[in-house]
Amino acid sequence: MNEVEGFSTDPALFSPTSIHLKTTVISLFSIVLLMAWTTARGVETPETPATIADVPCKITEKTPPQFPARLIREGLTHGSVQMLLHVSSTGELTDRLVTAYTREPFADASLQAVDKWKFAPGKVKGEPVDTIITLTFQFDVKQVVLMQKFASDLSGPDHFDGFEYHASNVLNLDRVPRPLSVVEPTYPQEWMKQGIVGSVAVDFFIDETGKTRFPTAAAGANELLASIAVAAVQQWRFMPPTAKNKPVLVRARQVFNFQKENPSS
Repeated sequence: MNEVEGFSTDPALFSPTSIHLKTTVISLFSIVLLMAWTTARGVETPETPATIADVPCKITEKTPPQFPARLIREGLTHGSVQMLLHVSSTGELTDRLVTAYTREPFADASLQAVDKWKFAPGKVKGEPVDTIITLTFQFDVKQVVLMQKFASDLSGPDHFDGFEYHASNVLNLDRVPRPLSVVEPTYPQEWMKQGIVGSVAVDFFIDETGKTRFPTAAAGANELLASIAVAAVQQWRFMPPTAKNKPVLVRARQVFNFQKENPSS
């Protein structure tokens, strides 16, 4: 069964942000990277026995959505819905976001079904972790096919022919969304001593209300730096993005450059 192909890379929402590492001690609150269970290692933890294997998040109870009767009466025979799920380390569905659909009743049916599902959390090195799941429902009058994958970044198709709704590209907006609240990543002093520096690209959505949704560090980033970058973006808020004067969902990317401060500055 084919998985959804990845989005093409979007331009950064802002210019890359350089974070100069200060000497002030700043406490780090723990979060779990929302990354693919096959590639993520989570925030660094004490070594665990090699016999402990990573375990993917599992959907333990699921009922497929029903093909909307209204659309059958209209003569439709197929449709599609794409969405993201955030499953917590306790197995709770804490957020879900529809990113595209061919007709809105398909999205409504999918949300109603997903809200009834049960999950078992994924584990990395034996520890429960948060997981982002990418779902695609392919509706057909004979059956509904579910395709899923565990996302290491926000992904989806480049073209949406036949889709009534889908996330916009920043370049297609009336203007770049104006930030109302931007929180910088917090960086502990000891990381500077350990030489933990580098760049982190965070992919995320801004919904029609200006709230950031599903911030996810791109694969390959340092896990500690990614954790504080994701935590910061999670708190950002914007003026609602618009296209042709209508509020829209938009996907964006922000790059953070963590680098040592120049002693002469």
